[in-house]
Amino acid sequence: MQGTCLCASVKFTLSYSPTTFYRCHCSLCRRQTGTESNYATLVHHRDFSWSAGEASIHSWKKASGYRNDFCQHCGSTVPNPLAQVPYFWVPLGLLEGLEQYQCVADFCLQPSVSPSCPPVIHSYSTPVQSLEQLLKVLQLE
Repeated sequence: MQGTCLCASVKFTLSYSPTTFYRCHCSLCRRQTGTESNYATLVHHRDFSWSAGEASIHSWKKASGYRNDFCQHCGSTVPNPLAQVPYFWVPLGLLEGLEQYQCVADFCLQPSVSPSCPPVIHSYSTPVQSLEQLLKVLQLE
């Protein structure tokens, strides 16, 4: 499966097609996307490879650890490696040809937030508590 930024300067390949994703409705994710949430999944580093444009990626980090990697040419948010664990965070919208997938969790869902997508399996009013929790919810482990 292939993925690209808006201008196709940054390209990457996944060795499989992800079937699960999550949505995060926290204020950082809303600001990052300009919508009600981000849609993302995690991919093990062995299943992820850069095809082009890795040198075009810039990062912005908060002291809290929040990180946004983006293409220096078009500004698209692009995948980024998670700190100290063998996974990449991958925004779902960058993937080409994604056919069947299921939202398995909403994080930071507040009563005032009404997701535009169908209800999910798990719904949390808090951020994800650990990588282990997220991997379990995404059915990756």
